[in-house]
Amino acid sequence: MSIDHGVRVGLVAELDALAPGAELAAALECLSPAALTGEDLAAYVRGRWRSQNRATAELLEGIHHLGRAQAGRTERLSSCDEFSGDEVSAQLGWSRTMSSRKLDLADDLQQRLPEVGNALYGGWLDEPKARTICDQTRDLTDDHAHEVCRIVLPEAPELPVGALIERIEQVATALDPDWAQRRRQRAEARARVLLSPTPSGTANLSFCDAPAPDGIASQARIDALAATVRHLGVLTPIGVLRLQVGLRLLDGSTAGMDDRTIALLLAAEYHAQNTPQDPDDASGGDDTGDDGPDDSGPDDNGPDDDGPGEDPGEDPDDDLVATVPAPRSPSEQGVLDLPDLPAVLDPAVPLDPPDTGPGRIREGCVEVRLRLTTALGLDEHPGSVPGYGAVLAGDARTLALRHRSGEWRVVLTDDQGRLQHVLLARRRPPDPRRPARARGRRASIVELHVPTTLLAALDPDDHPDWAPLLRELQQRLADLGRPGAPPDHNAGPDDRARRRPGAELDRWIRVRDRHCVAPWCRRPAHNADLDHTLAHARGGPTSSWNLGAWCTHDHRAKHHAPWTVRQPSPGQFVIRTRAGITYTSHPKRVTEPLPAPRPAAAPRPLPDDGWSDDRTDAGDDIDPDWYRKVAPTQKARPTRTTTPIRSSYDGDPPF
Repeated sequence: MSIDHGVRVGLVAELDALAPGAELAAALECLSPAALTGEDLAAYVRGRWRSQNRATAELLEGIHHLGRAQAGRTERLSSCDEFSGDEVSAQLGWSRTMSSRKLDLADDLQQRLPEVGNALYGGWLDEPKARTICDQTRDLTDDHAHEVCRIVLPEAPELPVGALIERIEQVATALDPDWAQRRRQRAEARARVLLSPTPSGTANLSFCDAPAPDGIASQARIDALAATVRHLGVLTPIGVLRLQVGLRLLDGSTAGMDDRTIALLLAAEYHAQNTPQDPDDASGGDDTGDDGPDDSGPDDNGPDDDGPGEDPGEDPDDDLVATVPAPRSPSEQGVLDLPDLPAVLDPAVPLDPPDTGPGRIREGCVEVRLRLTTALGLDEHPGSVPGYGAVLAGDARTLALRHRSGEWRVVLTDDQGRLQHVLLARRRPPDPRRPARARGRRASIVELHVPTTLLAALDPDDHPDWAPLLRELQQRLADLGRPGAPPDHNAGPDDRARRRPGAELDRWIRVRDRHCVAPWCRRPAHNADLDHTLAHARGGPTSSWNLGAWCTHDHRAKHHAPWTVRQPSPGQFVIRTRAGITYTSHPKRVTEPLPAPRPAAAPRPLPDDGWSDDRTDAGDDIDPDWYRKVAPTQKARPTRTTTPIRSSYDGDPPF
């Protein structure tokens, strides 16, 4: 994705043309932000940002020298040591931990990754992204890290930090899939559940190093259940509601219940404890549940908002006094017995799931994206789960087979990864490990990417389990229309006049946009509204060149900030914010390029993760001989690597 800032002649062009340094600093010193228009302020902020990046690079270089300096001499120590941070702390009033972190970053930029240091000095990369690149490549060998930087650095300025992390993971995994798989296996062998108190008196419950497919499935189930409860009129903030759902799934109080019964139980408990108040009572009231951009439900305020509302569906005059049963044994918890439930929550009334039709947000949806060649086992390219990040090839295959009953999209591209066609697969490969789950068709999305030329060249007989699907797709190739033409290119006036797009057009828009069309946002397209660029109420057609995926927050900004939005060509959005600054986002590629594997002559060593590979060091509360007893045939663990000794003050507070 590329972003074009709207540039006009005059001050904007002048400041953007100056490189960081004395000349740019002098030009900025002559300007007062209070006297600048929105367009000029954008250039002023960009100039200050580039100057600050240069100053940060120079500060880190100075810190690196100070940590190795000697009295009366210009020669430096060969490297920083345990006492280097003391020199920095004394000068800047930082804790030793803070000084140590800055010295580590400075050392990386000077010694290990000078190309990242040069980007920071050049002003076009900031410290948070420089630190992200250093942190995310710390586990890699030097040749591995330099290759990742060569590929990722040019893309970094336009990527938010979260997207940058995902891109680094993708490239690092593609370069050495075997190394990534060994690292994953070692981490999973140390999986654990931790419960820790917080200063506020609450508790953090963490599942550490869980298998990615299981963690993704668990989070999706919590999200889906919370969304269902929310649509039963529960106005608890969505984050708190997800926590409540997760704890109830674990604490045994819902054992033996299906998801429908759990949703009804939680809704009944909420309504029993929250009698609606008089709307004229200004002394208090329930939280409206408006969580801003973190609320997974669509917003209710935009004139083009097609998302479902969050009306509790209750008469405010009703006196809700449902009787909630105490937790019972699993054998007694199969039926929900709440005689005082309002009719909308009566167990005898069918529970309608949240509307997931075309144009709607899909809540609690698992989407996995992978190349068809990876699914066939022809390569080990990482897949991705929008909203989560990169996943190893094996995990992507596991997720695809686990969601065989979901919606399988086959996205055909050209050789550069640009969208050509979106097909729905009618056939699926068998999963020998488990039967297909009887879940809703829209509960999940599996997106398989393949260039059209490669699909035509595949021999189905080489892939027996996938042969029915491959033959189906190859037969359909001959009937496809012009590559890249949207499904509505021959639509008539009646289709364009519809309020909502059809399912085929809905899929096309979400695959085309990939995520929210605001250049700085990465909310997955399946969790976004489809909005008319020219409002439907003003005659805007429901067509591929007038629709786009907008997350709840940016959808609200479009209508209420207000922003001016144009779509000159399908998938190209020109957004003018209320400050008068123009941004242009261009259509995205379906697949980003990945490097070919570059395995080392010998297996790359695994990073030191702070754990001893000697199982006898696990702790006094564990049988020191347990590993031999439970896994006598397990292969030896990989040899740990050596790293510099960590100083004793790592636990100091940062400030």
